[in-house]
Amino acid sequence: MLDSLTSGTLAIQGKVNVIKTADGQIVYTGTGNEVEYNTLFNPRGSKAVALTLIDGTKVWMNAESSLRYFTSISNDERKVEITGECYFEAAHDALKPFIVKDVNRGTEVEVLGTHFNVNTYADEPEMKVTLLEGSVKILKGTLLSILKPGQQAQVSNDIKVVSGVNVDEVMAWKNGKFAYNNTDLETIMRQMARWYDVEVVYKNKITDKYTVTTERDVPVSQLFKYIEMSGGVHFTIDDRKITVTK
Repeated sequence: MLDSLTSGTLAIQGKVNVIKTADGQIVYTGTGNEVEYNTLFNPRGSKAVALTLIDGTKVWMNAESSLRYFTSISNDERKVEITGECYFEAAHDALKPFIVKDVNRGTEVEVLGTHFNVNTYADEPEMKVTLLEGSVKILKGTLLSILKPGQQAQVSNDIKVVSGVNVDEVMAWKNGKFAYNNTDLETIMRQMARWYDVEVVYKNKITDKYTVTTERDVPVSQLFKYIEMSGGVHFTIDDRKITVTK
């Protein structure tokens, strides 16, 4: 449990040190040569956690996410596997591409060095890869798409590329904010369930969409009040159960 550990060296793996910094980030340093992998889990109800890989790549993990990653850069490629949602600032290496693999959907994102977000929660209808800087290649079976900054790949049975994506909304989770722009309620509540580790129950089908932006450190009850002010929905909080009615 990383939250309960003080800052300093957490572990030594061969010639690699695993360090927790004063601000809570996890950093790998050293020159390990053995091919090893670690897995970090960020459970439901958790804040985003920051991780620096041995190659200098920076990763931020959202709640209910996991990352399996290399502790050595001696391979021909740098490959990680994720569940949930992670934002990457991949270190540039022209000889060793950085690859993010979504095991559940059989999709890979390949880059040389760039900034991008991957949302691949199992309860979401599709995987979404959003590019902030650089260029990424999306591979799913025989399908291939290349993204430009500001574009998003929506991956299900095929790959759909959307331009002009609201990057601030996509990255709100990393920046400690709630940001929804004409967003359906079920999408919002799936995120609430992960961030606050709650159960969501619907008494009615809600088809309205909502726009709200606020800091994430507001009580969840306050966020619900903002949504209720737009009309068409009411929330009842009972311990860790949220009941939604029309």
